Amino acid sequence: EGCLSLPDIRGDVLRPPVITITALGLDGKMLTQTAGGLLARCWQHENDHLDGVLIIDKMTQMSRLKNRGAVRDLERGR
Repeated sequence: EGCLSLPDIRGDVLRPPVITITALGLDGKMLTQTAGGLLARCWQHENDHLDGVLIIDKMTQMSRLKNRGAVRDLERGR
């Protein structure tokens, strides 16, 4: 998984393959939708952003280790 907020950082993030969301539609009515695959992953990723969570917070430990240098470079503004 990758994120436009963290360019050049990609790693494994374990997520449920199918999810159901409940949200408020543009018409103000509650709606419920179920999705799997890429759409489910996108919904979860974007919901994480709403909660202040980035992919580096959810990456597997191995992916975190592989991205250590790239994360440090971003923190230093490189």
